[in-house]
Amino acid sequence: MKMDHQVIVIGGGAAGLYATAGLARLGVDVAVINADANMGGDCLHYGCVPSKTLLHMAQETTDWTEIQAKMRAVIAEIQVHDSVPRFEELGATVYIGKARFLDAHRIVVGDRELRAKKFVIATGSRPRVPNVAGLDISMYETNETLFQMAKLPRKMAIIGAGPVGLELGQALQNIGVDITIFDHNTEFLKHFSRDIADIALEKLDLAIHLDSELIEVTRLNKDEISLKITESGVEKTLVVEKILFAAGQIANIDTLELERAGIAYDTKIDTNRYLQTTTPHIYAIGDVIKSPSLTHAGGAEARTALTNITFGNFSKVNYSTLASVIYTKPEIYQLPSTQKAARILSASGANIDRFKTDNEPEALVKIGIDAKAKIVHAEAIGTDISTVMQQVALLKSTGAKLTDLSKPIYPYPTKSEILKNISDQLLTEKLEKPFLQRLIRKIIQWRGLS
Repeated sequence: MKMDHQVIVIGGGAAGLYATAGLARLGVDVAVINADANMGGDCLHYGCVPSKTLLHMAQETTDWTEIQAKMRAVIAEIQVHDSVPRFEELGATVYIGKARFLDAHRIVVGDRELRAKKFVIATGSRPRVPNVAGLDISMYETNETLFQMAKLPRKMAIIGAGPVGLELGQALQNIGVDITIFDHNTEFLKHFSRDIADIALEKLDLAIHLDSELIEVTRLNKDEISLKITESGVEKTLVVEKILFAAGQIANIDTLELERAGIAYDTKIDTNRYLQTTTPHIYAIGDVIKSPSLTHAGGAEARTALTNITFGNFSKVNYSTLASVIYTKPEIYQLPSTQKAARILSASGANIDRFKTDNEPEALVKIGIDAKAKIVHAEAIGTDISTVMQQVALLKSTGAKLTDLSKPIYPYPTKSEILKNISDQLLTEKLEKPFLQRLIRKIIQWRGLS
């Protein structure tokens, strides 16, 4: 069977473009397929880039038109890196259209049939909109439509208190929108320790209602809708102008006809640690697989997949240093692990001079270690804390000990000194052991310093 390409990547979002660029640079005959000419995917157009621009601009202005102009400018600047001409210059072939499988080696894009030796599925995800009685499209926004709104509502309900809901909720509230957030979980930030979650709840200063479910929506007039909500089993109503759904994503796999290629899936695609699907020459990465739906996770998966496609299956994706960040003010950081820590050490901003000068005594860093003082997991909350905490992920990736954080000389005053504080706690404990104390006293006596 003659192949049109050796590898075809389906999806021109962050993960798909990473894989395409890597394969093209290695000299692989690769093509990428995207639904339209605006490549870059959710992250560039509806997610990371516009939302972080909004978060930044919301601290400088309340002018929605000015904010939108800045978002468009930033997207356009980054779009050059993700553009069709750039990928053609790299040596990749770009096809525009939606793809579906005919069998394990053939796909159709529009009315064109393409054949390849290997495939990478990277079609991303879209916002989940629940089935709610009375709901119609005029009543709600998602992250795919919010940034294009001509005018912001005066009052908005956000469904979902995860990263998207919290980030957009805080930014919109800062520019004058009356925000109320509802979440089905009974605990706020349930995957975080309670002290981190409690600090976040206080400092974010958002109206957040837990154990809540939207059950019905009614149009009152041209501008307003009434929400019927249950909160801890009690029915309540709230009048707003718009709903923003921020309660998860749906993998874009429903039109791919995966069964024709022998690919197993349910809500997402099944893969092994090499990122192969149940059809071994077809790989899948990003939001379509059962891994954290994070842009940097997709990048790591793309690197693993392109390595295995090019050199054979020897690289396994490793999520042990995959951190997640909620980019609110303050930022909320987590480097998770399924391994249980032997102990957890912590330090607060109240003990670090730079946090004092910045009026952030509530900032908190927690690091879990094993019996050998190697890093297991970490959590933190504080302004720009994600930049500080990446040192911890680096140490974990190398297998270094927590006490290695005491080795560098830290500029004063910096927030990163909070890591040295935690490391120094462990060093001090070691120095205070009776044997070392006796040895130190003898050395001092011998040197005539006592």
